[in-house]
Amino acid sequence: MAGRLRALVCTAAAVLTVPLLAAPPAPALEPTTVRPTVPATGSPATASSTTAAPSPMLQRIRRMGIVAKATEVPGSPRGTRFFRITVSVPVDHARPDGPTFGLRVNLLHRGSDRPTVVETAGYQLWNDPYRSEVTRIVDGNQIDIEHRFFAPSLPANPDWATQLTIRQVAADHHRVISVFRKLYDGRWLSTGDSKGGMAATYHRRWYPSDVTGTIAYVAPNDAVDSDDAYPAFLARVGGPRLDDCRDRLVALQRRMLQRRGWFRGRLEAFSAANGLTWRYVGSLDRGLEASVIDFYFAFWQYWGAEACASVPAARRLSNSEVWRYAGLVNPWRNLSDQRRFYSAPYHYQAAAQIGGPKPYEGRLRDLLEYPGANTPANVLPPALRPVSHDPTAMADIDAWVRTSGRRMLFVNGQFDPWAAEPFRCGADGRDRSCRSVTVPRGSHGALIQDLPRRVRLGVVREVGSGRD
Repeated sequence: MAGRLRALVCTAAAVLTVPLLAAPPAPALEPTTVRPTVPATGSPATASSTTAAPSPMLQRIRRMGIVAKATEVPGSPRGTRFFRITVSVPVDHARPDGPTFGLRVNLLHRGSDRPTVVETAGYQLWNDPYRSEVTRIVDGNQIDIEHRFFAPSLPANPDWATQLTIRQVAADHHRVISVFRKLYDGRWLSTGDSKGGMAATYHRRWYPSDVTGTIAYVAPNDAVDSDDAYPAFLARVGGPRLDDCRDRLVALQRRMLQRRGWFRGRLEAFSAANGLTWRYVGSLDRGLEASVIDFYFAFWQYWGAEACASVPAARRLSNSEVWRYAGLVNPWRNLSDQRRFYSAPYHYQAAAQIGGPKPYEGRLRDLLEYPGANTPANVLPPALRPVSHDPTAMADIDAWVRTSGRRMLFVNGQFDPWAAEPFRCGADGRDRSCRSVTVPRGSHGALIQDLPRRVRLGVVREVGSGRD
């Protein structure tokens, strides 16, 4: 698992884009993860003529009331058919007869008699077909729903404060599921990784009967934003056996801050060559400092303990070598305006409702010029500031999971920083079929397949059979 993540990170650094497979590797303060690739199931379907008449399946989809556009796309894995769809949803679900906008949905059709898995993207939609781990376990259909406010699923002249809330997003999911049940009336599950897993959990809070069960991967639960467990987790992640790994990572951070002038100049040249600006975070110097802070978080989020053996000693490297290594772990453009513009809906939600981690600065404080500044509210475009945080939103979700959530499975990575504040099922969780499992030494790419064999087989049986 760690090798797969490491390879993906290295590839991402080379091209400066990032498969989730849905989005570039996000900065450390953005909970995203790497999706599993489609397994080899045979040669792709043969492309059909663009002039062929719509298939009966495509005609059925187009006749569903909220569908504004639907196209069948060739090239899906053998035994499946892939459709790109745009549905019409209310801009404000409190005004169902008011303005609407187009929300993108992908459908990977396996069979009308198969279970259906809803994957809540959390961010932009991945354009090409793939099968999530849950979809592969149940050998089912898969519906992927883009998160509202991620382009192009964006209303005209949006009101972020009232229209970009966890409840509005949950209502999007409910509307899509309600309509697509006309195609599939069998068992339904929901899933999502990282922020997508959070969204799947929020959806169940208000629409608990929409699906039979929910499998949320590496989903953080910042129940009380002001009570932050992330710095303490990062200070001792991996325990005494990884003391040296943590020390070497911190030494690299300190080297970059001690030679701030050199690294700022390198970032300035890199930014000029790549058309990057740093106004949202405040200045290029602030962007440098925030990037250095995020480097440590990103290592544990994406690379994990298995990569510790490859962490170099800062004293043996030139400044250029430190720059290159840091960029492999956490691409230097991640905090630029251009990347932050893409992820602004996440940062707005983090500031307004879902919360986010405080920056881990404990061993760098003597070198920082802007301590405490690297938070979601401080990296938003100026037009979206200031943001008022609602402390009741996550407290409500947390209480529901602990006391009422049924048929919920949370999959976490032991060394993933986002696991510092996980969802917990409560004392009677077993009675409600609510539980969590942890991948030993796992990172933010933790999957069911990475669990110890006995635990894995039990989880696969439960997910595959639909047993409560």
